[in-house]
Amino acid sequence: MDHAPPPTRCWQRGLTLIELMVAIVVLAILVSVGPASFASILQTSRLKSAQNDLVTLLQLARSTAVSRNQRVTLCRSGNGANCAGQQRQGEQAWQGALAFVDLDQNRQVGANETVFYVANFTSPVFIIWNRGDSLVYQPDGSALGGSNGTFTISTAGSPYSRLVVVSLLGRIRTATVGG
Repeated sequence: MDHAPPPTRCWQRGLTLIELMVAIVVLAILVSVGPASFASILQTSRLKSAQNDLVTLLQLARSTAVSRNQRVTLCRSGNGANCAGQQRQGEQAWQGALAFVDLDQNRQVGANETVFYVANFTSPVFIIWNRGDSLVYQPDGSALGGSNGTFTISTAGSPYSRLVVVSLLGRIRTATVGG
């Protein structure tokens, strides 16, 4: 018996010019589209995160008003210690917010009132409450005001905005607009 080694296959080691050109074209497309889609994903993530933080804060303020049977005010704050303004229509972006039991019902943190939550909106989002600088929850969980109010959350350069709508009953719903 003759034990001859099996024939070995000859494999190509490299790329043809056409394969190399196709690979370069695909790579160029991915490099040009990748950063734009990443920026879009980042903006969407920032909007969703700010919306979730705001909804959590509103739910906390409402549940505190119901559980303590007292008015709870959520106000716009720039320094994390005091409320920033008394406007009744939304023009200023909220950089932060304070939640406190408003004993004297003046929508400002007084000497006998303790802030139970401080929120800082540090990501590059703009949050505007169309009802001004504060939101008040009544002891029954309803929101003080003449109609529904809307927080609009947006970022620079994005066609999309997120909304947090607070009904007079104090219920919260969310939506996305733009495109």
